[in-house]
Amino acid sequence: MKTCLPTLKIVTLTTLPLLFTGCLGYQLGGPTPDQIKTIALAPIINRTTEPAIEQPLTHAMRSFIQQDGRLALTDTTQADAILEITLTRHQSHPIAYRSNQRDVVPRYYRQTLTATAQLRNTQTGDIISQTTNHGESLFEFTSDLSTSKRNTHTAAADELARLLFSDLIEIWP
Repeated sequence: MKTCLPTLKIVTLTTLPLLFTGCLGYQLGGPTPDQIKTIALAPIINRTTEPAIEQPLTHAMRSFIQQDGRLALTDTTQADAILEITLTRHQSHPIAYRSNQRDVVPRYYRQTLTATAQLRNTQTGDIISQTTNHGESLFEFTSDLSTSKRNTHTAAADELARLLFSDLIEIWP
């Protein structure tokens, strides 16, 4: 038994460092272009007629940037790159109807939120990437149309944020 204990210690001490060398140099996410390590989200410009629709998109974009882990989210004065988003269109179209005996009322609507976005290097002013995309969600007409739309802004904003993030940041090699 006594001869086994030193051998076990020697084997443990020599193999333990080998196990951890595979983790050296590992980082979350992938590489970034032009040594960009920090990003800022500029206030989203809302050019639609829908009030306050930029708020759920701001929350969703911040969440995607933080979950990715490649870039640190910071303010515009310290960022290596700035993400600028402009909401260009908001639409709600009826897609299914319910019928009573005397009238036909829309029951389900498709909400579409469209935006253009660009990721710009703050040092050079060069555009790193840019895109236009849209997010969609379905909602059921409940008591009034504005309340029904407001309840689904988050779903459309989440999809739009995911697509913008994919087009602007996930494409990096």
